[in-house]
Amino acid sequence: MNSLKFSLNKISVYILYLFPIFIIIGNAAINSVIITIFFIYLLKCFLKRKILFSDTFEFKIFTYFYLYLIFNSLFSEDSKLSLIRTIPYLKFFIFVLIYKDIIERKLINLKKLGFFWLIIILVLSLDIIYQSIFGYNFFNYISVSNVRNSGLFMDELVAGGFLLSFVFVIYFLINKNINFFYLSLFVSFFIIIMFLTGERSNFLKFIMIILTVFYFLSKSRLIFKNLSLLILITTISLLVNSFSNFKERYFSTISFATNANLNLFDTYFTSEYGAHTISSYLILKDNLYFGVGNKNFRNECKKYSVDVIKAQKKIDKNEKGKYSNGCSTHPHQIYNEFFSEHGLVGLIIIFYIFYLLIFKNFSKKKKTNLNIICLIYMIIYFIPILPSGSFFSTFTSTLFWINYLFYVVNIKTND
Repeated sequence: MNSLKFSLNKISVYILYLFPIFIIIGNAAINSVIITIFFIYLLKCFLKRKILFSDTFEFKIFTYFYLYLIFNSLFSEDSKLSLIRTIPYLKFFIFVLIYKDIIERKLINLKKLGFFWLIIILVLSLDIIYQSIFGYNFFNYISVSNVRNSGLFMDELVAGGFLLSFVFVIYFLINKNINFFYLSLFVSFFIIIMFLTGERSNFLKFIMIILTVFYFLSKSRLIFKNLSLLILITTISLLVNSFSNFKERYFSTISFATNANLNLFDTYFTSEYGAHTISSYLILKDNLYFGVGNKNFRNECKKYSVDVIKAQKKIDKNEKGKYSNGCSTHPHQIYNEFFSEHGLVGLIIIFYIFYLLIFKNFSKKKKTNLNIICLIYMIIYFIPILPSGSFFSTFTSTLFWINYLFYVVNIKTND
């Protein structure tokens, strides 16, 4: 029995080492390995004749969260569609619990993990550089856009989101403390890669994390912090001026309006993202308390397409203009998603759960730099307006819960 437990732990450790590769391969690979972890958990429960981690704070809150999601799906507009996403979501909670236990029991060397993950993201980064120069990646895949480089992600334009969630985690897995010089070199390289992905929202979030680390986490003198800020601004300026097509990508208007004199808000609401916001508002208006249910935006938005376009024409005052109908697989912003699919009551429940998971945990023990950087990532993820992936999708959830894992884990116990 002990040898079986040892083998199960070994498999779990190997999976974590290779986890970024599974993410790059795609959702099928992610789901396969996380489900494997789920079955390892069940087997461990069977061997020990008890429900593991049931006495932990996280287990209890995860249970409440999961029960709410099931409730939301059962009473959604299309419960079958919603339950298909919701029922398997339990695997993310088990993933966090299993690896929290493994790390705190010192079954994995975090520094070695950091170096192994660093090799993976460096290969991805080199592929993005190669693709930005030649127009295709190492596997001769041509990007769907000349200002969006996906690298090893092929047709999935998500490399920026992936790097955003891993770069700082990796740095603090390798270095417990902040070495200002090495950190500056580290982020200078990856800010170039983030820029080349063409993902505007994630690039901006990356800059926010850099500034937060330099000015709030680093204990260096203010003059060095200001010097780093100057270098950061210079680097971005050089990138913008060196890549004219990327300059247009980052600074061109997002609006479909023909009127160039619209204010900031009207410019936003006549863009594709603004159309999603209008659509989400209309859905919320008709489903105020519990929304239309998890994963149901994609169907319900079709009912409001005409009204969304009318609202944009009213802003632009151009009846012949072409506008987004506000319909997509998800509304591309976390608050739009929560409001439209979970309503006001659902939003309050979800945010109270996150408050318990994140801020209730904050006062329990002294936090390390790794814990804090993951907290910063999660806070920035919840910034309004900035576009984001669907929170409950496989890819986005994986990145979020990876950061939550390293936020909540007590790494003081791991050398």
